[in-house]
Amino acid sequence: MTAPAGPRDGVEITVGYRGLGGMPDRLEARAVEPAEGDAPPWDANTPLRQVGGDHDRVDGLAKASGRAKYTSDVNLPGLLQAAILRAPIARGKLVQLELDAARAMPGIAAVVALKNVGSRVRFVGDAIAAVAGADLHRVRDALAAIRADYEVEPHNVDWLRGEDAPLLDADGEIAEPWPEAVALEGALALAATTHGATYRTEVQTHSSLEPHGATARWQGEDLEVWSSTQATFGVRGELAQALKGRGLRVGAVTVHAEYVGGGFGSKFGAGVEGLACCLLAHAAKAPVKLMLDRFEEHTTAGNRPAALLQLRGGLDAEGRLIAWDVRSYGGCGFNVERGDGGGNVAVPDYYTRAAKTRRKHTDLPADTDPARAMRAPGHPQGWFGAELFLDELAHKAGIDPLELRLRNDSQTMRQDQWRFGAERFGWAAARARPNAPDARFRRGVGLASARWSQLGSAGRPPHGVQCRIHRDGSVEVRSGAQDIGTGLKTVLALIAAEELGIDPKLVQAFTGHTGDPSGPGSGGSTTTPSLSPAVRHAAFLARQQLAGFVATHLGADAAEIDCRDGTVGTRTQRLAWAEACKLIGPNPIDVRGQRFPNYGGKPFSASVCGCQFAEVEVDTWTGQVRVLRMLAVQDCGLVIAKKLAESQVLGAMLQGISFALHEQRIMDRQSGRMLNGDFLRYKILGSADVPELDCVLMTVHNGHSSTPAAGLGEPPAVAAPAAVATAVFHALGEPVRHLPITPDKVLAALARRA
Repeated sequence: MTAPAGPRDGVEITVGYRGLGGMPDRLEARAVEPAEGDAPPWDANTPLRQVGGDHDRVDGLAKASGRAKYTSDVNLPGLLQAAILRAPIARGKLVQLELDAARAMPGIAAVVALKNVGSRVRFVGDAIAAVAGADLHRVRDALAAIRADYEVEPHNVDWLRGEDAPLLDADGEIAEPWPEAVALEGALALAATTHGATYRTEVQTHSSLEPHGATARWQGEDLEVWSSTQATFGVRGELAQALKGRGLRVGAVTVHAEYVGGGFGSKFGAGVEGLACCLLAHAAKAPVKLMLDRFEEHTTAGNRPAALLQLRGGLDAEGRLIAWDVRSYGGCGFNVERGDGGGNVAVPDYYTRAAKTRRKHTDLPADTDPARAMRAPGHPQGWFGAELFLDELAHKAGIDPLELRLRNDSQTMRQDQWRFGAERFGWAAARARPNAPDARFRRGVGLASARWSQLGSAGRPPHGVQCRIHRDGSVEVRSGAQDIGTGLKTVLALIAAEELGIDPKLVQAFTGHTGDPSGPGSGGSTTTPSLSPAVRHAAFLARQQLAGFVATHLGADAAEIDCRDGTVGTRTQRLAWAEACKLIGPNPIDVRGQRFPNYGGKPFSASVCGCQFAEVEVDTWTGQVRVLRMLAVQDCGLVIAKKLAESQVLGAMLQGISFALHEQRIMDRQSGRMLNGDFLRYKILGSADVPELDCVLMTVHNGHSSTPAAGLGEPPAVAAPAAVATAVFHALGEPVRHLPITPDKVLAALARRA
């Protein structure tokens, strides 16, 4: 074990990580200055009994039994159903909107316009009006009775056919010359091996289990909303702002999202569907539910944008990158024209620290629904191109792809991960295994790196968590943040149980109600690291109050009281937890913990990092690709709920396989309509396609807060598509540079190789 270096001042903690599988420990002492009143920091030497264990999800039984109520399950007395009239044109102007016929139909309680006459229409599915009625059958009849006329303009739904799009040759390569760059050209001229190629990905829709939507009711001047959202407080603020003309105050809006069926980045706002639901409920003077159907989900609720990127680079004789040139393009719908962008493509920078580099990106518009964030925005697209490019460069230079990365990866932690992962995966043996020249099935292995910024994954204030200890020994922890399926309730319960020294079964966690302390939106991998220190601080304060009661009872000093193993007391006098809690009295201990700023100074690691390995089998007769097994080695800060953290990584791997092999939005250029806006024609990974999956988590103490967790929404999603693509390259001996890797592209690659 590496001996920690001595600190200079402040509270001494040990940061870093212990090596996996015989790898060296990377530990060091560091001085930090916690905020006054905060819980003392957990570090690499802190013994933890509950945190890090293999606990079941605390709400698993409620979800499996159907007792968990999602937004679509909310049914209120007198509830009306609602739907949205959507534009059938891709570009133009609304010139007439007549709603009276719909309002006069039986069973219809309210009709509202969502666009004014003269407003722009920007894609097929743009919201025009909304109707609420007794049931969806009557609502759909009323939608058909609305007369909406449009002034149609020429449209373009293919972002690579716009006037600013780059010129592509017959092979899909960008045919335009590279802009002049003297330093880069000089480095390329000195390179022993050079390569250049173009890589492309298609639009991927979020395909969340629960669709977007809301249920709303007004009670006088107050608005109560049940929303399928990733940001309860964001929805509250958005609706209050949109409805302030009706005199609505932020404090008069209550948002519930106790259970959410996924979002992946698509559900940060109330959306037009949420606003329409509130407007209809106000007009009808009755509660209204409006949930999108699957076609609307695919066509109007956002997507991961398509990407095109061209890379060129060079290695010196030692296999080190000395030149790295990237230009990329993002297809993010009409976001570009309204100034929102959103199509940026990220590429790894830890391979190129010693290289001459250049990076240029351009967003290209199209008359389609706008892009939204999706698990590590821009990263899976860019990492696919960059990692496959590195494999091709390694192949040209006669270097093993793993060895190329070891020679160039500037992050020590990932160097350790590469070596451990390669040993566990059996990289050398699998890479050396030959494919018979005439074999129908060919196997290959590939690998790719993962990264997400530590700035986001470290969390941030200002947020809080409420903790209550009741006289019967039960404990509540409450956060207004939403649990979108990642297991926030379990995280809150485990941390509180750890701090109080009790069984997690005694702790009940509540999330998703804006009446409770605020929490962040579930994005950027920030929720867990933002709230973990807050719930720990709340439990820390509650424990201090309980210690006061017990100290008085025992005639001891409160400073001598601790909580552990279900007991409370001093070294010589202890009470069972239940007996100690009887001292509380009729009113529970009720405290609010807060999220203090992160400790100053440089974190141990500037990013959350990992790597993944994949093995595939390719049928050379049909062109079908099957992933056989994958391994992920992933840093996630302090592992709090091991089973849930592993689930996050495994889910990211499955989404990455689906992106790499199946998912693609198909647009009709003539009508501007998506042709595969359902799960019959929009292909995603199925249960029969799930490979053998292996996940190894690394607890890394970054020393940024009292509870140094890191988010896992983004990091593991970055590597999976690239790992699959590099494995296909190894199997075929020819790269497929356009995702998804469908049979036609595989057969074309085989033909090129032949």
